[in-house]
Amino acid sequence: MNDLPTLFPSLLKIYQEVTSFSGSHSSDEFNAKIKRACSLCEKAVDLVNSLQLFSKNENVDDLTSTEIRYLIIPALYGYFLSQRNDERLQNIRTAMTLYKEFGGLCSSYGICEPNLKDSKLAPATALPSNDAILTREAKIKRYKERKALEEKMGSLSSYVDQPHVDEEILREYHLTLVRHWALLAEDEYPTLVQEEQILSLSPQDLEEQTQPAAPVSKPFKPFILTRNAVQAAVFGAGYPSLPTMTVDQFADEQIRRGVFPAVDSVLPPLNPDETVRRYDPSDAERIADEKKSAEDDTLEDTDDPQYLRRARAMDEFKDEHRRGSGNRMNRA
Repeated sequence: MNDLPTLFPSLLKIYQEVTSFSGSHSSDEFNAKIKRACSLCEKAVDLVNSLQLFSKNENVDDLTSTEIRYLIIPALYGYFLSQRNDERLQNIRTAMTLYKEFGGLCSSYGICEPNLKDSKLAPATALPSNDAILTREAKIKRYKERKALEEKMGSLSSYVDQPHVDEEILREYHLTLVRHWALLAEDEYPTLVQEEQILSLSPQDLEEQTQPAAPVSKPFKPFILTRNAVQAAVFGAGYPSLPTMTVDQFADEQIRRGVFPAVDSVLPPLNPDETVRRYDPSDAERIADEKKSAEDDTLEDTDDPQYLRRARAMDEFKDEHRRGSGNRMNRA
């Protein structure tokens, strides 16, 4: 295999065999396929360089329909290297470099912009962050896009395999192939970055990464009430009324208005010898009566209309009804 048109289909065939391999990846059969694929990739890279197929001042329109497919050779090589078990750290680093080169080719030729960023390794016990959630959503999106591209390649392959294929169909097929590998690289690259960081850690660094994270206390969220009757009437007494007052604020407001007795006035002074406060219910009743009497005096002093009407009605009732006049069982 000394020419690219013959060598390239062999690489794609081995890739299909590797991805569908059902045996152990540490078996001799699997490793033999990977080593052969890496050897063929080295030859393919040498041929591409000797032919000077790719230039920095070109775009995709300057490539022939057949040449477009050779853009994925660095990605193929990187994938096969990432499957090797020997010299793991060195092979991972080389694979990362090859994926980066492939991303650079895709970008410079204006085909797509693969997102190949190095991310810092998070502690094993770290809580899920917004970045992790976004990463998961991005993976799901890429998976769906890859499936769509695979279906498109499947529908185009029947035309590509014909002896006299239309040039535009062949070009679209190979562009779809490059975009498919760009999505695959975006999935593979972060895994390689994390493994490279782990393998590069010293025993002390690895121990620090696995230390349990400090527990994060959930901030208290106060229960909220609607501040006044006007808002309750406008927005509704329940959902979806606007929350504007905490329970503590509501209690303080009611005490200020005299609806609730003050806590200190209801409860007797704490006995220094007692740990738990104890109170007599009769004390609460007495204090409540005193509180009501004080409220009546306050309303009378302020000439409260409602209080005055109620007081006049009570006076008229007393004038018209003598005490005991309704008690016919206790006639004099």
